[in-house]
Amino acid sequence: MKRFFGFMALLAGLGMAMQPLSAQPIQIGYINGARIENDTRRAHDISESLRKEFSTREQELRGMEKRVKGLQGQLSGLTGRERELKEREFQTQAQRLEQVGRAFVDDVERRKSEERRKYFVEVTAIVHKIAEARKLDLVLQEAVYAGQSIDLTEQVVKALGGPAPKPAAK
Repeated sequence: MKRFFGFMALLAGLGMAMQPLSAQPIQIGYINGARIENDTRRAHDISESLRKEFSTREQELRGMEKRVKGLQGQLSGLTGRERELKEREFQTQAQRLEQVGRAFVDDVERRKSEERRKYFVEVTAIVHKIAEARKLDLVLQEAVYAGQSIDLTEQVVKALGGPAPKPAAK
C-alpha cells in the first residue's frame, strides 16, 4: 500500500513538473482558402493569361470540329465509292480531332497545374510573412467557425493585388 501511495505521489509530482510555469495561449490565424484561390486579382490574372495563351489553339480545335461535322453531314447524300472515300476521310479527321483535343486538354491541365503551384508558393510566403508579423503560432485554412479577430483572408487578398474584378454585365 505504501508503494501505491508513493507511486501516486511520484506521478503527481511529475505532472506538476510537466506543466509550464507561464503558459502562453496559442496564437491562431485563419485564411479562407476558397476565397484566396478564386477571388483575388492575382488568381484572375493567371486565369486570363492562360485563357489568352490557349485561345488560338482552342479556335483551331473548334475549326477542326466544324470540318469533321461537315464531313459527317456530307456522308448522308453519298453512295458507293464516293461514300467510302468520304467515310475514310471522316474517320481520319475524327481521329485527328480526338488526338489534338486530348493533347490540348493535357497541355491546358499541365499549365494550370504549373501556375497553381507557383500561386500557392506565393500565397504560402504571404501567409508566412503575415503570421510572423502578428506572432502567430498556427494558421488554419479550414475551420467550422473562425471569428473576424483571427481571419487573415483580407490581408492575404490585399497582398495578392486585391479582390478579383467583377465580371462585366452583358
